[in-house]
Amino acid sequence: MAQSSETQDALFVNLVMIFKTAAFQQLGKTLNPMSGKVEKNLEQARFSIDMIEMLKEKTRGNLSGDLDRLVDSTLLELRMNYVEEANAEAAAKDSGSAEDAGAGEAGSGTDQPGPEAGTGKAGGKPEEADSGGAGSSDEKKGSRGE
Repeated sequence: MAQSSETQDALFVNLVMIFKTAAFQQLGKTLNPMSGKVEKNLEQARFSIDMIEMLKEKTRGNLSGDLDRLVDSTLLELRMNYVEEANAEAAAKDSGSAEDAGAGEAGSGTDQPGPEAGTGKAGGKPEEADSGGAGSSDEKKGSRGE
């Protein structure tokens, strides 16, 4: 079953796009079509990006110029978005820690509304709110992807 070069190129493009689409979903940039929610899981996004990197390495010297540029531009775009999301997540954790330290006696934390705000679910302990429990999936566009 020999396939034409055009068919193989189209299949390769589709494979790269599958991992690109998955990575954007895992970065919280697009809706997950299964759940209908924006979910973020940077570990899974890193895996999807690594898969494209592996394809690049394994096909080195065997791709047309157009396919090589497609892989390179896809990796560049995904890596930049990954760094952006990783930095945003780190900044959110840092600002959350600073605000939690100062707001320990302030009470409800109305500056940062979330599912736990004012409900008593977190019991005033920020560690529980950030633990990745079921109640935190709506915060920060589903930052943990769970």
